[in-house]
Amino acid sequence: MGFNNRSFVNGFVFDIDHDNGAIAWDLVGLPKPNTIIQNTKNGHAHLLYALKSPVLKTDSARIKPLKLASIVQCGFTERLNADRAYADILMKNPLNTHKWRTTWTDTKAYDLDYLAEFVPDTIKTKSKLKGEIYGLGRNVNLFEDLRKIAYKDILKYKPNKTYDDFYHAMFSMAIMLNNHCNPTEPLSNNEIKQVCQSICKWTWRNFSQEQFSAIQAKRGTKNTGKKKNTKEKIRLEKALEILL
Repeated sequence: MGFNNRSFVNGFVFDIDHDNGAIAWDLVGLPKPNTIIQNTKNGHAHLLYALKSPVLKTDSARIKPLKLASIVQCGFTERLNADRAYADILMKNPLNTHKWRTTWTDTKAYDLDYLAEFVPDTIKTKSKLKGEIYGLGRNVNLFEDLRKIAYKDILKYKPNKTYDDFYHAMFSMAIMLNNHCNPTEPLSNNEIKQVCQSICKWTWRNFSQEQFSAIQAKRGTKNTGKKKNTKEKIRLEKALEILL
């Protein structure tokens, strides 16, 4: 049964493969799921957390909500010891009472920010190895890697080449990045296109030689300020050494 789709993250579905699946959330201190679908034979369960506002995954998506959704998915997966390989687009049919015992809780759909409060800082801040990226993290990871290449290469294509030239070059790079970073669970071509289109449209619209020069000049000013601050810090430290 479909819950999420290629365009929206409507919520999170976690696959719990042990006999206490229905209460796994309570055992680790997480909020109550909106729906609990438990296997009547072995106790395994799907825990569903519905989002009040779906997170967009198309080429019009904003990366900040997608990053936060990735953090929540990763954090809850680790805390629940849920199956990392499970793709939460599908879930068990809650209306099939022969196989599943379904509990519809009285919980309202959650704000993404609220769910993020239950993710430990260690999970929010740690840098994961490429081979450990899973779920929405793959989309975010590809976005971050590809945008750096796009920002660096955009001036090779403007103003002498077309947007299509730029897009096709970035799409080829995205395919290579996906194969390298997600060898066992690669993103689909449709997901890669969405990430690539989002980056290329924004970069083509917002980057020009004039803007690039302005950015470089601003960075140069900041770096000069940092050098001055560093020199001042060294001077003060030497003065303190003399006084002490």
